Amino acid sequence: MIILFKLGRKVAKSDILNIISKFQEPPWMIKVLFKVLSFSFFQKKFVESKKDEGERLSSSLESMGTTFIKLGQFLATRPDIIGEELSKKLENLQDKLPPFSLNQAKQIIKKDLGETTYNSIINLSEPVAAASIAQVHKAQINDNGTIKDVAIKILRPNIKKLFNEEIDAMMLFAFFIESFVKKTKRLKLIEVVFFVERNYKFRNGFKI
Repeated sequence: MIILFKLGRKVAKSDILNIISKFQEPPWMIKVLFKVLSFSFFQKKFVESKKDEGERLSSSLESMGTTFIKLGQFLATRPDIIGEELSKKLENLQDKLPPFSLNQAKQIIKKDLGETTYNSIINLSEPVAAASIAQVHKAQINDNGTIKDVAIKILRPNIKKLFNEEIDAMMLFAFFIESFVKKTKRLKLIEVVFFVERNYKFRNGFKI
């Protein structure tokens, strides 16, 4: 329930509901729920008014991390669920987050692959690409005396745990919304979360 509350707070404190309301008016119960969740004693962050709705929506999803980025990318392919105009606004959603450190990358390799494999890797570079699930490093490996150039994809620290917790919270949240606000059933919230879960766990080798 703590994860569910944190997830709700992320959504409520973002600019998402205001943007979506311009395309499709949400039920009043949803508005009240997010109004309560967004309450804070701290000053709200400045919203970039020069950006259009698509840029603001994409920025909001990117700022909330991996699970929301994946959700937005999936919805961009489903105009049948969120409408043609809103899906187009999500087409430019970037699958990127700031990279984690080279030192963390080395620790992950050592932990996941073992000391022997780790010691065979030489010249591990700084990240050359960083996405929401993983980042890529160039390196060389010593394969029985032969030096080979390779690219190593490393999952973000604790990404499996974070993704599983957030997707479970999203599923529970979708169930509550569809159960108590019948009008939302047409949005297929549970189905959307289910497809995001199956798709990205499969693509990234997550344990299902």
